Amino acid sequence: MKNSHRRFVLLWSLANTTLAQECIPIEKWKNSQSMISAQKITQAGQYCLTHDFTAPRFYIFAEGGEKTAHEPEILKIQASNVFIDLHGFTLYADNMGMGGVSSGYWKDTIANQNITIRNGTLKSRTRQGIDFNRPNGSIFTDFYYSVGGVTKEELLESQKNNLRETLGILPKSADAYQKTEHLVERMKIESKLVGIGMKGASNIIRNSTIEITNGHAAIYLFGPNQLIENNIIIFKGKAAVESAAAIKLHQADGTIIRNNDIIIESKWDDAPKAAISLIDSKDVVIENNRIYGIDILVKNWDEKSSSIEKNNEFRSMFRRPLAIGEPGVH
Repeated sequence: MKNSHRRFVLLWSLANTTLAQECIPIEKWKNSQSMISAQKITQAGQYCLTHDFTAPRFYIFAEGGEKTAHEPEILKIQASNVFIDLHGFTLYADNMGMGGVSSGYWKDTIANQNITIRNGTLKSRTRQGIDFNRPNGSIFTDFYYSVGGVTKEELLESQKNNLRETLGILPKSADAYQKTEHLVERMKIESKLVGIGMKGASNIIRNSTIEITNGHAAIYLFGPNQLIENNIIIFKGKAAVESAAAIKLHQADGTIIRNNDIIIESKWDDAPKAAISLIDSKDVVIENNRIYGIDILVKNWDEKSSSIEKNNEFRSMFRRPLAIGEPGVH
């Protein structure tokens, strides 16, 4: 009887392991001009990569050379409850103007929920890594870079309109945000502009290495009760806007930032003003982090923001961790 019970338990365990390993492969899609991206995800489920996947640069020399991608991202998610395991492979948006993974538009009041991305590498040569409903900015100066070729007066008016529109659409308070509960785990992300951007409450970013160049923020979150832990976060190149930072938060009351290595490789006027930027974010816990290449931990961009800081250490760049091997803090 005992042996029969053990055999049943073993078979049940093997069956469930097999089911857990099953996933829907992420497949390539090609448009009429042969530009490559991935098939959109439109239903809940478990998805995976089975090999490295690149959306290559696209050239039409008769039209002047490299062409901008028709699709703004290599992979678009249009559903909630989506689990993506990259299985150690790389998803690379090398096509000009193409980002990594996106879900939703920032003006959407209802977002997809419970999206997990884990176990692999995500790269975007010219745009963002992960973008889930993220607005373009939080404060007036964030919108300066997005308009060119106009007079100073026209630019100022455009900035005012962009900020007014953004604040008019965002929730009026932190506790009014939708709980999205996304998870990014054990990922290597390399991009320009923004590494990981999300709008929504209670998301988790952990055990990952996020690196941006000439960008806005490696991690840029809108909403309360976020958890950012055990990551290596690298900011390179020129800060795109005045409030650029390795981590930037808006209406992020109660967020926890702990046990991260935050590395600023930018120099002089190119560098962000602080490792962390807070906008309308209260009681943000910042603890047990190690900061390299900058001597200012956090900058509050308004009188509402506040942080609780514990056991953070500024270290020499000679002691910085190398972004090799497994992602995240080792």
